[in-house]
Amino acid sequence: MMQPLQKESLLQVLSIIFIVTFIIPVISIGTLRLSNFITDLNLVDKKQRITPFLFVTCFYGISAYLFYAKLSINNMIFLVFSTTAVLLFILTIVTIFWKISAHGAGIGGTIGFILALGMAYPIHHFAIVLAILLIIAGLIVHSRLSLNTHSPLQVYAGVLLGAVFCFCSFIFFL
Repeated sequence: MMQPLQKESLLQVLSIIFIVTFIIPVISIGTLRLSNFITDLNLVDKKQRITPFLFVTCFYGISAYLFYAKLSINNMIFLVFSTTAVLLFILTIVTIFWKISAHGAGIGGTIGFILALGMAYPIHHFAIVLAILLIIAGLIVHSRLSLNTHSPLQVYAGVLLGAVFCFCSFIFFL
């Protein structure tokens, strides 16, 4: 059984998560853009999506390893990061053949994680949390379609892949 995160380490863990999931990817993708390795930050060309996806996959994989082996903070954080790393790797493989929405997979994965957690542990105001996530998912799907960055099938496939993969990973490994 997984232990809850200790309050004393919450700020440290959140800081690491923010650095790994936001700061490092922004710097990496910005560097790829400045070096003209990618032509735009929207990564419209599916071929240009592969290298940034691989970078972010590595960041999540390294973070999972650090949380598990070096920091020994919480196995659930390891599960989230390792599942996300595998999901990103799957997205990278799919992207070689077809453009799928990583934003859709991200919100779908979040919903999958929360659904699995809600089944395994009591979550205070679970219905409200789920409703907020579904509203956010709707906004993300709408924005991807309004910006014409993806077709409806690409966005819905991303949401479905993320939700099913993350839900099943949590159910299987919790």
